[in-house]
Amino acid sequence: MLAFLDRIGAAGGRIALSARGVLVIWGCVLAVLFLMRAFLFPGTSADDAEQLISAQDWALGYGVRNPPFFTWLVLLSQQLFGVSIAAVVSVKFGLLAISIWLLHHAARTVLEDEKLAALAALSPLAIYYVAWDAAFHYTHSVLLAAALCFAFVALIRLDRRNDLRSYVVFGVAIGIGLLSKYNFALFAAALLPAALADPTLRSRLTDRRILVTAAIVAALALPHYIWLWGEREWLSLLARDRFMPKSDSGIEIGGLIETGNAIISFLLPLIAVLIVLFPRALLRQGTQPAVSERYRRLLGVTFLIMVTATVVGVLSMGVSRVRIHYMFLLFLFPIYFFARVQAAGATDRAINFCATALLAFAVIVPSAATVKYFVDPLRKSKGYYHMPYADFAQQLKDAGFEKGTVIGDWLGYPLAGNLRPFFPNSRFISLLDWQYIALVDHPPTPVLPPRDADSPGQCLILWTPQKDGQRNDMVLKSAHRLLETNLDKTTQGTILSAPMHRGRGRIARLAYILVKDGVGNCQ
Repeated sequence: MLAFLDRIGAAGGRIALSARGVLVIWGCVLAVLFLMRAFLFPGTSADDAEQLISAQDWALGYGVRNPPFFTWLVLLSQQLFGVSIAAVVSVKFGLLAISIWLLHHAARTVLEDEKLAALAALSPLAIYYVAWDAAFHYTHSVLLAAALCFAFVALIRLDRRNDLRSYVVFGVAIGIGLLSKYNFALFAAALLPAALADPTLRSRLTDRRILVTAAIVAALALPHYIWLWGEREWLSLLARDRFMPKSDSGIEIGGLIETGNAIISFLLPLIAVLIVLFPRALLRQGTQPAVSERYRRLLGVTFLIMVTATVVGVLSMGVSRVRIHYMFLLFLFPIYFFARVQAAGATDRAINFCATALLAFAVIVPSAATVKYFVDPLRKSKGYYHMPYADFAQQLKDAGFEKGTVIGDWLGYPLAGNLRPFFPNSRFISLLDWQYIALVDHPPTPVLPPRDADSPGQCLILWTPQKDGQRNDMVLKSAHRLLETNLDKTTQGTILSAPMHRGRGRIARLAYILVKDGVGNCQ
């Protein structure tokens, strides 16, 4: 039996433990997932749909949840794919590919061991929130992963080349990182002190050429952050809503538990595989000479500072919510771990078994996506990928909607983003954006700019009907306040129905109200 397992492990090692193996394995996985998400599933999730709403125009900011760089990339992608789900997921999977390429490049440079570098690059296949959840949900977190890898590679380049171009590249990497996701600042604030603790890197970072880096960072990031300062009240409201800080004093045990849970959960099931196969690397750093020692220490100190800062924030501000996907900050963990493996030593058998396990995940992920495609339409809670948006769009056109302002609800299904591809010349507003909800409760006058008298248009209000009618009332209240259409809250919506994609007869329903040209802020 053991001999059989050894043969299996050796076969997995031959396939996976090379640069070509990494390229082929990740290329196949990402290609299958991209094609399914872009062209097979008829709908998309809230995060992707949100980008279809944001990418209606160029701006320095699209709300205060995230920086704008991902949306800028979607706007560019729309030039190729048009207003479509493909425009969003092409950016997402392109960034995932860049992340893996940079991770592999950094691992090869740090470890100088082709087999361990391959394992580091393949490791995200066994991180659920990367290989699976990011494929179906996250947007800015994927950009964050690419930015982390870019910044680390740029720092290694600066360490090894010490030329002006390296300072330029490092500045571009930090600037893009600050435009990717706001928690990149935590990574940068941890990486720089960790680098200053290394004598060689300290000499690089205190060289006067670092002013070039700083100037590039400022040129790239400052315009958005000046805009964000003007939105600081919204940012404060979002921070209270997102992190749920306590109003009283004392230690927030819940926040500490969530922090630990987020760190461990993000690395699952990868960490379980690594514990079983490389226990010595987990328990001790090892004493064997290793070329990766400096960078292992750099990453270790960086992770330690980030975790410490998070714990301090939880204790000092009473944060009680630390979401698992925030820990995309640990995307470089595989390089750190396999540097420990290099120092502790590992058998060829363990390395081959690890490669085989990661190869198995490369098969499981696209296979599970295929199962999801066929099973989800039969599950009430997962039907949003299979809503018949094309049928609904045609029925709305038949009802007389041509062009105007569309307000779409998100409870159950992110309607606005999913329907925008069918009406690309209309203005879309999603009630998924909490700022619009806040404006409804505490509005300026008017909430939206007054209608251009020369550009009248229709208003279309969409929501998923519910038996208790509460969502109907909320949507109508929001539409009345945002569009100033003077809709009475007793106004009844018209119900559309269509069979769900591959739903075996399951019927989806949509409620709408169509307001004629030139009413309120319809345009």
